[in-house]
Amino acid sequence: MYHIEYAALKYYNSPISEECLYIGMLFNNVTTGECNFEYISNFSRFQAFDDEADIDFIKLYLNGIKKSVESSLFDNVREFDMQSYIKLFANEIRFTEITKINVEDRNYVENITKLYLKYDFTKKNRLSSYEEKKYIKKILSSSLNAKFSPSKLKGDYDESINFDYVVNNIGIKLFSFKDKKVNKMISSAKQWSFTADELSQKYKIVFLVDAIDESSKEQKIVKDILKKHATVCPINEGLDHILGLIQN
Repeated sequence: MYHIEYAALKYYNSPISEECLYIGMLFNNVTTGECNFEYISNFSRFQAFDDEADIDFIKLYLNGIKKSVESSLFDNVREFDMQSYIKLFANEIRFTEITKINVEDRNYVENITKLYLKYDFTKKNRLSSYEEKKYIKKILSSSLNAKFSPSKLKGDYDESINFDYVVNNIGIKLFSFKDKKVNKMISSAKQWSFTADELSQKYKIVFLVDAIDESSKEQKIVKDILKKHATVCPINEGLDHILGLIQN
């Protein structure tokens, strides 16, 4: 069993922008003292996000973080203070709050990186749906305030409503466009939007979705329908949002 601290590195278009791209993952294995920093390799996606960014500078900047974190300075000389380290970052490039979890597998760096930086990996190298759900639950369980309930809720007509997770008063449902006909997903989105509205007096509903292809009219329709009565986020942003709700 390893006790892990991690934080995601986000890039914003400007210091006042809410729109961001996840570009790196910082890990500190408190048990072993090992530190890791993984960052994106798909810089064409970064360029599409900000076509004015200096890509060569960003590459050097990220590589510099990796070298500083993984150098011998932190290996055996002194304990890595992750909280102090991430405070150094602000403005356009800054870290999320630290999440602390216990893991048993040695591949936690690779797997959590694939969860947060999903679209930096080819489809065949991404986590399976089962692996995603397993890590999502592990991360949400990291909060001492998290209380999981059965994932089936009762609607106004005593019908069963199946969420992927129910944590405290938060109902969480994953939506994936993978191997799905988007037109059929529109009907499903309408049903879930109605359900979110129906449950809104008792629960906060969060839909975790694949990254939306804004050039796809159908995918945009699905997103717009879902967000009418609920919060809609990609998995990485959604995890941060849900952890914030749990803490509050």
